[in-house]
Amino acid sequence: MKTKLGLAPLILSVLAIMFLAVVFAEISVGVKQGDWVEYTVTFTGNPPAEHDVVWARMEVINVEGKRVNATFVSLLANETTLNVMENLNLESGRLIDMFIVPANLSVGKAFYDQTVGQIAIDSVEVRTYAGASRTVMHAEAVETQWFWDKTTGVVVEAKTSNSMYTLNTLATRTNLWYPQILGLDLASFYALVIISVVGAIAVIFILAARKRRLGLHNSFLTTKQRLHY
Repeated sequence: MKTKLGLAPLILSVLAIMFLAVVFAEISVGVKQGDWVEYTVTFTGNPPAEHDVVWARMEVINVEGKRVNATFVSLLANETTLNVMENLNLESGRLIDMFIVPANLSVGKAFYDQTVGQIAIDSVEVRTYAGASRTVMHAEAVETQWFWDKTTGVVVEAKTSNSMYTLNTLATRTNLWYPQILGLDLASFYALVIISVVGAIAVIFILAARKRRLGLHNSFLTTKQRLHY
């Protein structure tokens, strides 16, 4: 009986580790040096100081392991510009307003933020941002609905709402992906246009050559008829 009781804590520890392994995903960094995103921001009411933002830009300066060095430029409603550099750590949870979080999380997986705590992804869906359809991860925390691009982990939309103010942030431009035309990215669209143009030119040449051969044939018949008569 004592042996069984002695094994109980060990079994509970193993089960706890297995549970955490299921809930918490492996930390994946989805950004690289040079990646950037620009945002338009709208607000109502009275947001906290330096949160009355109308435009913002995030750019990744360096990535080393799970650490990301990035600059954040914000334009305030009074036309003041804020420019700060932050050292993020996706492993320790130093996320700074969660502009960048671990990438490729599925529903039920969680990540850790030093300020907020554990945040679990509650849905994954396809939405359009910066001109392209993207698979995004959604979660709710600190009175905010968050949407992060799944592949990169960057925030593409954040909707904050409380009794004092609302603050909506939306990604409008980025070099992480290309805008789409007719459901295709620019590279695929231009390739399709080039193929179509080349195909049209080829058809025109074929028809012209056929018409030229037909003209020569008719001319030969006319000449033959004249010689016959």
